[in-house]
Amino acid sequence: MRRKGGSLLGMYTLGIAALFLAGFLLLVIFGARTYRDAAAGQADNNDARALLSYVSTCVKSGDSAGGVSIRESDNGPVLVVADGSGYALHIYWYGGYLREEYTAVDAALVPEDASILGPTEGFTAEFLEPDTLLVSTDAGQALLHLRSGEGSA
Repeated sequence: MRRKGGSLLGMYTLGIAALFLAGFLLLVIFGARTYRDAAAGQADNNDARALLSYVSTCVKSGDSAGGVSIRESDNGPVLVVADGSGYALHIYWYGGYLREEYTAVDAALVPEDASILGPTEGFTAEFLEPDTLLVSTDAGQALLHLRSGEGSA
């Protein structure tokens, strides 16, 4: 004995299950896309801020009396972080990239041989006070206080 309504009830149950399955799949797809977009935005933000963090770390490592200075070049300011041995790390902007060179303190810059730190639309460095340095890229600004109390412009 088979009921006539059982077939209709089975189809209805199967339809509801298919609807829940489709909704679940759409939720997973949209959730994965949202997560991917958020992770990509965070990675871009981290990459942009990494330049400022690197420059800050370099300045802090060379924080000694007269160890941090700024000189001008054709492309703008050059942040010079001397290590006391007659050599220095030169950080500057050239051709859309922040670059660094480790050469003699007064050596001429050779951008083609410099290491590329990362892309940025610009770079500025200036002393607001003898012990306060302001460094800017397109990712933002970093205000650095020299513990040695001395920088030279």
